Amino acid sequence: GARPEPRSHASTLPQNRLRDEGRIRLLQLGLGPDALAVVFMEPYREKVLAAVDGTPRAGLVRRFLDSAVATCPDLSYERSRVRDLGFGDADVTQLVGAGVLTVRDAGSWWLAVPGAGRFVRAFVHGRRALLGLVRRSRHREVPLRELRERRPPPGARLGVRYLLHDLLGAELLR
Repeated sequence: GARPEPRSHASTLPQNRLRDEGRIRLLQLGLGPDALAVVFMEPYREKVLAAVDGTPRAGLVRRFLDSAVATCPDLSYERSRVRDLGFGDADVTQLVGAGVLTVRDAGSWWLAVPGAGRFVRAFVHGRRALLGLVRRSRHREVPLRELRERRPPPGARLGVRYLLHDLLGAELLR
């Protein structure tokens, strides 16, 4: 008999089409193998160019966006692919410094958003702080209303409400 199509397949079809058309990109956030961000290319491009505007790296970053990013929709770039696109080791070092690439492992890099590292650090630190607060409480329970009204623990710079939504969505809290 016929088997039902997996739900995830149906939801990724429009995403795949948008990615193939070059309208969106998937970015690895560094929060685990399944933590990906979906970004629209035009705002991404504007953000990256604004971050390097007026710096000596601006021309290199623009060339990278126009050639590598526009033509290669992959999550990561291998050294051989980067070289084939005309970028040497010194260029990659500059792109990492500009925040456009982040090191994946030796000889490969993920596409990145300049300044995203600060957000990820604040996110991870806030998550840990809020989970720690719940773990230290009596019976490891805190009413949701009380958590929302409490002063944020040190390190929860993104706000308790934001972190609560994340932790509940990730099923790390019930």
